[in-house]
Amino acid sequence: MVTGNGIIALKRESDVKVENLMDPIPGTLAICGVTFILISFISQFYFHATMEKQQSILFITNSELGQASVILAVAHEFLIRPEYDVHIASFTALKNSISELNEDASRASSNSVSKATFHVIDGKSMKEATGRATEFLEMHPHGINGALYAYDNIIKDICPDIVAVDPLFSQGVDACNNLGQKCVILSPNTLKELVLQDQPGATPLTKFPAMASGFPYPLPWYYIPANIYLIFRFLKARRINPRLVTLAKYRETHGLASKIPCMFEGFGDAPILLPSTTEIDYDFVVPKHATSCGPIIRPFEPIAQTHPEMDRWLKQRPTVLVNLGSHILFDAEFAAQFASGLRVLLDSRADIQILWKLKTQGQTKKQLYGDGGALEVISEAIKDGQVRIEDWLPAQPIAILESGNVICMVHHGGANSYHEAISAGIPQIVLPVWIDTYDFALRVEHLGIGAWGNRTAAPRVEASELGKALVRVVNTDESAGMAANARVLAEPFRKREGRVVAFKRIVEALRS
Repeated sequence: MVTGNGIIALKRESDVKVENLMDPIPGTLAICGVTFILISFISQFYFHATMEKQQSILFITNSELGQASVILAVAHEFLIRPEYDVHIASFTALKNSISELNEDASRASSNSVSKATFHVIDGKSMKEATGRATEFLEMHPHGINGALYAYDNIIKDICPDIVAVDPLFSQGVDACNNLGQKCVILSPNTLKELVLQDQPGATPLTKFPAMASGFPYPLPWYYIPANIYLIFRFLKARRINPRLVTLAKYRETHGLASKIPCMFEGFGDAPILLPSTTEIDYDFVVPKHATSCGPIIRPFEPIAQTHPEMDRWLKQRPTVLVNLGSHILFDAEFAAQFASGLRVLLDSRADIQILWKLKTQGQTKKQLYGDGGALEVISEAIKDGQVRIEDWLPAQPIAILESGNVICMVHHGGANSYHEAISAGIPQIVLPVWIDTYDFALRVEHLGIGAWGNRTAAPRVEASELGKALVRVVNTDESAGMAANARVLAEPFRKREGRVVAFKRIVEALRS
């Protein structure tokens, strides 16, 4: 674990423990430590080339479900096949999800199944290391020394058959690169993040909107100079950032490549697996080393079986699901604007209901529901059960989407939310808040399956703008077309499940 002295350990729940090694460099320079710890950890697996033995697969991921969900989905496919020995390495926060994964796999198969072994990486998770109340894609620090002794002594002796690694867990990518370990990159993200650099000619500069820009797609010619400028500024910021420059030098002194792997690069020739396809993304050329799997969704049980009360409520009326994930915490003003936007929709269509996952910044019930409170404008609808507010959805979002009663999903532009709605064939309203989320707002409009709901007010919302977007998607002449487009896009993925495609590609890489 990380302490005030920078002590760090990686341990398998049953036996592996490395600790009490001091971190000589605090803060972000300590990021190298997890790389060496993972090198040590990977070395705990014994390679068996014979078919009589289980083949071992190690998944390495951040613990935030935004990154881990695709890992868990594909791990399920290995667990229901007893010829594989499944291991998952992450931070403590993922532990309960691994238990649920094992239980789900056991229920899903009438045959004997494997159980995933969870290996804890002690230290700060991505969310903890940002120091924010929300989750955000930012490099996170760890301790340094971990298991340098193992790097010298046992690294060459044993290894897993293959590693599937979350590309945002750069230390895992580092470990595989340093070991020459056979691996695949398993990402929840899109073609834009992972293969933009592989596009022909100048198209990375002139065809696709720069990250976080919200520029239109296809990119109009008069946006091209500004687009090139933003891309240049992004590359320059990475090149001259003092923190990254110092870290690059520090990495070199510890035997790592100076360039830090990230969601855009650093994977070498490793196969890349992702849920994005050209049908549900921008018009990319997909390189040979990338596999467009389609939405990579965990299997789920029907909500009627797991949460009958919620199922009965959903069946009462057509439902709009509002799920801004665990990323967004509402303050009173944000909640009030949002509630007023929902009021516009309810006034337009009295026959619908709204399920709203609402996480606040600690407001009291009186501040939310009392006279003059943030939600006063929809208080009667809440009292009547037409608006149902939950701080945590009782069932998996995909199970709610697939209930047959949801007519629209409102989300913040997370990759998993987007792909779940695609899989379920549900129109979307996207309220982007940072980085890649703006691209998802552009995608739903480009594909004709929804609307960008806060184009003016982003990263927050404004009541009338949100209300207009809700009415547009749910109760205008455009609504039926959006719903039809969403159903058409979903159809191929019902016959070709993304997690199965990813499983087959990993097995192919395992045997190559």
